[in-house]
Amino acid sequence: MKKKNILIASYNLDFGGIETSLINLLKNINLDKYKVTLVLEEKKGVFLNQVPKEIKIKEYKVSNIKNALIRKSINLIKRVMFMIKNYKRYHASICYATYSGPCGFVTRTASNNKILYVHSNYYMAFDKDEKKTKDFFDNLKINKYNHIIFVSNESKKDLGKLYPCLEDKMVTINNLIDYERVIKLSDKKIDIKNTNKKVFLFVGRLDETSKRLTLLFDVAKKCMEENIKAVFWIVGNGPNEKLYKTIVKENNLDNVVFFGSKKNPYPYMKACNYLILTSRYEGFPVVYNEAIILEKPIITTIDVSDDYVSIPNRFGYIVDENTIFDKVKELSLKKEHIKETANFENINKKRISLIEEIMENK
Repeated sequence: MKKKNILIASYNLDFGGIETSLINLLKNINLDKYKVTLVLEEKKGVFLNQVPKEIKIKEYKVSNIKNALIRKSINLIKRVMFMIKNYKRYHASICYATYSGPCGFVTRTASNNKILYVHSNYYMAFDKDEKKTKDFFDNLKINKYNHIIFVSNESKKDLGKLYPCLEDKMVTINNLIDYERVIKLSDKKIDIKNTNKKVFLFVGRLDETSKRLTLLFDVAKKCMEENIKAVFWIVGNGPNEKLYKTIVKENNLDNVVFFGSKKNPYPYMKACNYLILTSRYEGFPVVYNEAIILEKPIITTIDVSDDYVSIPNRFGYIVDENTIFDKVKELSLKKEHIKETANFENINKKRISLIEEIMENK
């Protein structure tokens, strides 16, 4: 049987939730059935060596030269050359980096079956500003896609209200997860001090715009004031790392520990008692699935669901600015377990089956 050509376009393969989920997708696609080409804006990142060897990696890098005339000329030539070599030569093409204009161009050029992934709730990211949200997706030419895959029901619902004519093209399929790898890597030894306090772990990008870690530091401060036995671990880096460390230092928050960015955050997740997120908005955090795999209850300010996972009562707790401290205080006094486990082997099979069905369906 002749393999069908599939193109997937993304930004790069550096550390991040989108990049992690992309690797898991590449590992789960049936490479006996599909010949996959991965096109990156930047052929770099810590996950490059995890791409299956059968997958060809190409680079489509736009010029950022300051001289506008030269930049536009170079990029026009690049676009024309890509079109000559790749116009409609693929059976299906996927824009995996929602925000990327170049990835969108590559995807729309490569096939008649064009698929867009939406990894975040952009309506919430734009503070529920309908015009800004529509301008963003109109600029990405959302109407040109045959299928739009969301990783959460909430982001699908919010965008569906703005584009009712596209609702038939919209579907929720969460990211695939390499559950065996998560479990294996979680067994790696790390150098941490033993503590008799409950450990609340944040893993992610240190970005106040979306992650809102100042709320977590407010909780940490109250815990210090009330002598509550809770410690807060921070794994990750980002644009507000310096600000966050300054806040912690100025408030003498001895119960907050920064570990920096980790290629392998899973030993920290295994060692903690709870995963905690204080986000303003999310698509569907990859760390939700990872916490469920390692059987860690989730405390989160974002009530999102997908094609399988719903947090409340099953895998953790939904809180808000007014209740997060009370929940941390309550859980610091007892040992809590998630009330349900998940069979990610079956979940992955269902998800990849849906994705392959979309790749086949124009």
